[in-house]
Amino acid sequence: MKRKRITIMWMPSVSSKSRTFSLPPVLLYVFVGLLLISWILLGTGGFFGNRLYRDYMQLRDENSYLLEKERELNALRETMERIQKDENTIRNFLGLDKNEGESSGLGQGGEPSPDLSTISPIDAMVTSSTVFPAKPRKVSILARAERLESDLQELVEIMRGQRQSWDSTPSIIPVEVNDYWFSSGFGWRRSPFTGLKEFHNGLDISSRKGTPIVAPADGKVVKKGYDKYLGKYLKIDHGKKIITTFGHLSACNVSPGQKVKRGDVIALMGNSGLSTGHHLHYMVKVGDRCVNPLHYILNARANRLLVRPLRIEVGGQ
Repeated sequence: MKRKRITIMWMPSVSSKSRTFSLPPVLLYVFVGLLLISWILLGTGGFFGNRLYRDYMQLRDENSYLLEKERELNALRETMERIQKDENTIRNFLGLDKNEGESSGLGQGGEPSPDLSTISPIDAMVTSSTVFPAKPRKVSILARAERLESDLQELVEIMRGQRQSWDSTPSIIPVEVNDYWFSSGFGWRRSPFTGLKEFHNGLDISSRKGTPIVAPADGKVVKKGYDKYLGKYLKIDHGKKIITTFGHLSACNVSPGQKVKRGDVIALMGNSGLSTGHHLHYMVKVGDRCVNPLHYILNARANRLLVRPLRIEVGGQ
């Protein structure tokens, strides 16, 4: 039986002679099959190649992003270290001790005794009550940031408290002029009325009539009235048992219960009560004791007293 064959005619061009090939059908089927398989492989390779390329580009972008974030974290870590140093500086300036949980900061020392024959048999079995310091653990940047935030909040609260303390401390001259002088200081003096020795419990500040009197610190007016010695006067409670008194006033601008701030005009200088001229009798009391107001005034000008204090001899009253 004669086998079937497939004839293929190939004509390269119109003018050229055609060529004829006779092939068994199996070879043609094999050729077509290989051609289809190559197309499938080519398409599959192109698909996976494109996918791999996309994955590569995505990984490259993610690596670039991670490198950028790593640089940012390093910069953040350096910034936190600088903030930590600033926080320690502020704590040292304020005289605050930082509580550390690690026992490695505690002082330890002594002489080692490797020879147990020098130790009592009973005591040789005793374990020190001090916990052996563990190796420092690596703390995450987030934990360090949270701890630093807590420390800074603590510092802010402490500084707010100290600011309130400073605002309530009488620390400025209580007159709103530059041309003033101290006509009588704190301490023993000769009375301008009797000529006898007496203790002056305040500071006399002289200037023109109507000179504004200002609050030396934040506080609350607790009393206003008239006294035969002080004349018109008022008192301000600054907290922490500090009370300031202002005497010989011509007028008061505040009332009991009113809160005042440092620098607020509270009264006007006058000559009321037992006085030899226009001046302010300024008294600072801590608890039940009068103290020298000059110990609190930080902005007083260098000014000699017009009236010299009375010298107290040893053994005097």
